[in-house]
Amino acid sequence: MRTLQRAGAGLFALTLIAGTAACGDDDDKDAAGAENAAFCEAVVDFNTAAFQSDISDDSTKDEIIEEGTALAEHSQVIVDEAPEELKASAEEVHGFITPMLEGDAEPFNEDASFETYSAFLGEATSACAFPEVEVEAADYSFDAPDEIESGSVSFAFTNTSQGEEHEMIVLAKADGVDLSWEELLDLPEEEAMSKTRFVTAAFAPPGESGSTLATLEAGTYAMVCFVPVGGEEDGPPHFTQGMIHEFTVQ
Repeated sequence: MRTLQRAGAGLFALTLIAGTAACGDDDDKDAAGAENAAFCEAVVDFNTAAFQSDISDDSTKDEIIEEGTALAEHSQVIVDEAPEELKASAEEVHGFITPMLEGDAEPFNEDASFETYSAFLGEATSACAFPEVEVEAADYSFDAPDEIESGSVSFAFTNTSQGEEHEMIVLAKADGVDLSWEELLDLPEEEAMSKTRFVTAAFAPPGESGSTLATLEAGTYAMVCFVPVGGEEDGPPHFTQGMIHEFTVQ
């Protein structure tokens, strides 16, 4: 099973390297999160939709417009609800989505757009003050909680490896699925994807960090790394070396 999110050519199929939430008084964080609730919900929705977008060089104009329409709905809410200090950044993000409404995906795929979104996501993480889940990736394991409270969270993802890139693809089991994660990952991709639900993802080169946001419902989840060993396309994915972490959301 490979991930469509990593295989896709879109900017958000790559990596979200962003700043971590700013430190401060917990009461101040809670107040900020409550005040920015609509904005924060829109950021999570946009982040999830962007990771799931599948725009490539082979995408047709109609396919780009369809993807852009879905993304623009979320990015427009982000602009409308953004706190004043994030308005300009939110408008920049919306600005590289709107050309997709005319069938132009080039701004969406540019490195500069990626960098803009990375910076914006770090700022949004601070403004939303979601509970933070710390995840460390090594060769070849995740150090992460076994249980996480339901609701919106921010994942702080750190790659402690000295030489391997790592990613954290968060998947949930679909309703009624009782196969183990090992059994699911052994299935052909299409069948496996029908029995799981993509939630979010983060990526980091060796010695660096990334972050992402997600809203978690009660259920059974796994963090999986699909990066091939040694970075070679034909190498076995890291999860075959044990890089999978199961957790539950209460």
